Amino acid sequence: MKKWCYFVVGLLVVACQEEVSKAKVKPEVKTGNQTNIECLFDETTFATPDEYPLLKELKICDQTQKDLNNYDVPACNPKFFKFYPFIEHKELKDAFVLLIKSRVQGFPLRRVLVFEREGKELVKVNGFVANLIGKRKSASKHDDLILRFNDQVGQGEVVFYNCLYVWKDKRYVFKQVEQINDANIKSQFQDSMNVEIETVITKNRMVF
Repeated sequence: MKKWCYFVVGLLVVACQEEVSKAKVKPEVKTGNQTNIECLFDETTFATPDEYPLLKELKICDQTQKDLNNYDVPACNPKFFKFYPFIEHKELKDAFVLLIKSRVQGFPLRRVLVFEREGKELVKVNGFVANLIGKRKSASKHDDLILRFNDQVGQGEVVFYNCLYVWKDKRYVFKQVEQINDANIKSQFQDSMNVEIETVITKNRMVF
């Protein structure tokens, strides 16, 4: 796997001769129908009054926890959790993407959970071991998600896959890999790379 990844990345860079800038961006930057996201988990208050009650409803944090350095039993605090809407014209309390900071509850990487309310109950429709790096408007009125997956291919060596997920049959499904280590995918490699990268993500149990 290690040699294959290096070969693919090298091939893409040579073929594409394109690199996405790694310069630091603002937390949310809109470009056309896409919103690029960089969550730093540095906010001290929630963005809306719905967010704390939602965490309580999910029972995903400890309401009595005061120690913000405790990642195993996290406080219901924006240091650990970030909310994003994903359905046009639907209130956050009824549909949201929840980004969870790395190390929370013993998970070394960030997680992305997608919830939608059915009746009075919040239902988890997707879970990913990934970082949310962008959203795109879509005809379905459900934002497409751009997720960044980490794949450890050797001792301390990590490859990054930026993948597009779209809404289908009441959940998000894999559409395509768009970048590997920030190198854009050329059209002639798209189909084969989609198969390879989705297989890696599934094998690494990064979708649940």
